[in-house]
Amino acid sequence: MSSTFRKSLIAGIAVFCLGLLAIWWWQGASTEKGSRERNAQYTELLELSGQLNRDLPRLLDRQTRFERAEVVNYGMRFYYSLVSVDRFNHDEAEIAQQVEPQLRNAYCNDENLAFYRERADFIEFQYLDQNELKIFHFRFSPADCRATKG
Repeated sequence: MSSTFRKSLIAGIAVFCLGLLAIWWWQGASTEKGSRERNAQYTELLELSGQLNRDLPRLLDRQTRFERAEVVNYGMRFYYSLVSVDRFNHDEAEIAQQVEPQLRNAYCNDENLAFYRERADFIEFQYLDQNELKIFHFRFSPADCRATKG
């Protein structure tokens, strides 16, 4: 092995090691910033769910009761009960078919839900029957709104 080749090889290894070190440092710095932002987002969602849950459960109309809100994986989940529906006596699919377009439209267009479109990864609506048994659920993300507009 000639001395010129040896020097080139050592210089190449040194540059490669410096490059790896720079990538490792950059990755750590960007992850730390991202983690801080995600933690702030999660904290913001937790505070909001706590505020919502103070006055719950609450009857919204003759058929719907808002039970609780919770934070799940950087998203928000809302639980509602249909107070006059028994899942064994009603067609769940038919009810879901009526409710889903209204919820999607509200999520994508209602100013009261803008916070969730902008700050939460998703929003989920869980519907329970009068006996608190799960009937159906819907999950929307900002991508769903772009898909319906596009």
